Amino acid sequence: MSASADTNPYAKNAALKGAVRKTLGVMQAVLPKSAYAAMYRPSFAVYQQALRSRYAMRLAAAKRAGDAAAIDRLETVHRVMPHSLIGSSGLEHTYDRAMGSVRGHVPGAFVECGVARGGCAALLTHVATQSEPARECWYFDSFEGLPDPTEKDLEDGRTGHHIRPLPKGSCLGTIEQVSELLFDEFGYDREDVHLVQGWFQDTLPVTREAIGPVALLRVDGDWFDSTYCVLTQLFDQVSDGGAVIIDDYWSCHGARKATDQFLAERGVETELVPDGRGGMSFIKPSGVAAVAA
Repeated sequence: MSASADTNPYAKNAALKGAVRKTLGVMQAVLPKSAYAAMYRPSFAVYQQALRSRYAMRLAAAKRAGDAAAIDRLETVHRVMPHSLIGSSGLEHTYDRAMGSVRGHVPGAFVECGVARGGCAALLTHVATQSEPARECWYFDSFEGLPDPTEKDLEDGRTGHHIRPLPKGSCLGTIEQVSELLFDEFGYDREDVHLVQGWFQDTLPVTREAIGPVALLRVDGDWFDSTYCVLTQLFDQVSDGGAVIIDDYWSCHGARKATDQFLAERGVETELVPDGRGGMSFIKPSGVAAVAA
């Protein structure tokens, strides 16, 4: 169940993205680490702020129109954007899938594996509070950044279509940063939100029983081993009609290969829906037989 060029968002503007990726790669190779960081970080911050300012215009238009549902969606995405690398379309897609679980009364918790700085976790927790009663949220991360990729993540010597390199330690958010964001800045209830620190292969086997049914599973591990581990450990707990989001499906070769392999092994036939920026989601069909642990 692999993607075609027609549905792969990275098939568009491939030349431009390739040129940007190559330029950044050359600069990272020739510049001292401190010089590259001094150049890249402020530039990326300016880029993010520009995107958020443009998004604010959409929010203002929704407020003028008085569309309450659109306002909540846009306000939530706008608020978490500074704390996320996902991008507005990926955040909107996650919001829609989570809200779909709430409105469809799909039983279970919201689970994210790969939290980084916690922006998407804040969004999911906001939607979880719209349930009656509020749903539990479980957030798993090493809080050490990404591990090294393996051979399973490579195609033609590259790990994917992402513009910037992803060395070990990338996408880092500390558990202190995420805790401050969720509990201090957003004021969420600690009893309903669980932060689990450690590598997926260590934490998921000993925690999944406590999670129970899952209404939404968001997988943001980039690499093959991380993605396959999460699916193997938690897919059977996803409720029929529940959503599974693979954040890196089209942007990281390993995530796509792990997902395709897992779905093929389990005989799962379902529509893969792009999120518009490199990820995708699908709804778990009914009747998928569980595999004994």
